[in-house]
Amino acid sequence: MSLTKGKKAAFAGFAIFLIFMAVCTVTAKGIYRSGLAKVTTQTPYGSSLVHEIKARGTVKQGQEYGVYTESGLRVSAVAVRKGEYFDLGTPLFQVDMSDLHSIIAAKELEIQKLKILWAEQVQGEQKTDSERRTAVVRSREDYENILRETDGRIENCRQALEGAAQELALYDQYLAKISQGGSVSGSDTENSQNGYLASGDMGSEGAAQLEYGQQEKRLQLLQNLTSCRQALEEAERSKETTLQAASRAIEDAENGLEVLSAGGAEELDIAYREKELYRLKELAEKDGWIYSEAPGRVTECRVAVGERTQDGAGILYAQDNGKKVIEAVFEKEYGRYLTQNTEFSLNAVLPGGSPASDTVVMNYMEVSEDGKIYTEMSPGSLDLCIGQNVELSYRGQTERFSTCIPAECIHGEEQGGYYVYVAEEREGILGTEWKVRKVFVTILDRTDSVAAVESAEIGGDTRIVRTSSKELADGDTVRTL
Repeated sequence: MSLTKGKKAAFAGFAIFLIFMAVCTVTAKGIYRSGLAKVTTQTPYGSSLVHEIKARGTVKQGQEYGVYTESGLRVSAVAVRKGEYFDLGTPLFQVDMSDLHSIIAAKELEIQKLKILWAEQVQGEQKTDSERRTAVVRSREDYENILRETDGRIENCRQALEGAAQELALYDQYLAKISQGGSVSGSDTENSQNGYLASGDMGSEGAAQLEYGQQEKRLQLLQNLTSCRQALEEAERSKETTLQAASRAIEDAENGLEVLSAGGAEELDIAYREKELYRLKELAEKDGWIYSEAPGRVTECRVAVGERTQDGAGILYAQDNGKKVIEAVFEKEYGRYLTQNTEFSLNAVLPGGSPASDTVVMNYMEVSEDGKIYTEMSPGSLDLCIGQNVELSYRGQTERFSTCIPAECIHGEEQGGYYVYVAEEREGILGTEWKVRKVFVTILDRTDSVAAVESAEIGGDTRIVRTSSKELADGDTVRTL
């Protein structure tokens, strides 16, 4: 069927419209895509991290020595300063001579006064020494006299007790014979004095009176025995008390002699002051100069012109041939990688100008309150000078991490949390599109170029945004390269 000219024109116009719409769609899509951020992505990988730690160290003395002099001397000149070398016998600093002579004169006068006081004290002690020794002898004699008196008193009480016990026993024998109707001997008759007769010579009333009298007599004898026993106990107690008092009197007298013998402290004080005076006079003979007793380098000067010397070292110095250490300070983030006995590579320039390298071992470390790490290392076999700077480096490899990404993928900060952008395919108005999503991560470890992270939303095929041509936000549509 042939088409009319109107239909042909209509079909041609529709075809042109479709072509125009296609061109507009492609152009619009191109314009849309051209406005999207261009990103590159990186999938995670497993790896261990290598940390390279660098720091500058300083060679310092491992042992210091001090230069001492008497305290309280005014300094008139200081001939050395910190960091300066000196040889054996080098003059270090000088004290003021007029001030030194004044101190010497005051010391001499003080010693003379002490000697006079000591002589007077010795004379006084000599006068009382014989008296105190006499007191010791008399207190011992008193002790012996008291001992004899108390022993005699105890012996008399003991004899009286034995006599009372014997008298009571004889009377009990007498009563036993009478109760058995036996005859009374001549010795027993004495027990029946004062009108007491045998019961056979009187009536019942007389017998009762006799029995009562016998019991009274026995009670008196028993009371006498008790009194004698109490007298013996009292004599023994009195002996213990009086002897204890006499013993203390001896101790007091002997302590007086010990006080006299302890008076030598003043003599020791005088001897000590004379030694001080001798050292001051020696210093005056050297015109007040203090000289070094060994070669070394000044590490600290604690004396100043016009000031007085203190009770301590005036100058601290180190010997070049002595022990040396390398001191270095590391930032706190390196604390997890450093331990004692860690080996560092050392690079230095020797005094002659030639470069040298060696391996040194960290033998001491201390973490300060601000987190910085202060370390000491042995200088190894290199001949380094005190005060010289060296370069230290250490390469430490960590354990293997399953999720590692370039460090540039990490965004955020410690307070707000760290995160990455993950690129994912989504259906949009123009078909399949790439959109980014913010995923928070935990940083397990990191270097300048690589970070080991942990997140439940990141797998082995996750595409993590590495670079972007524009600043991204959560949910942005992007174009991958």
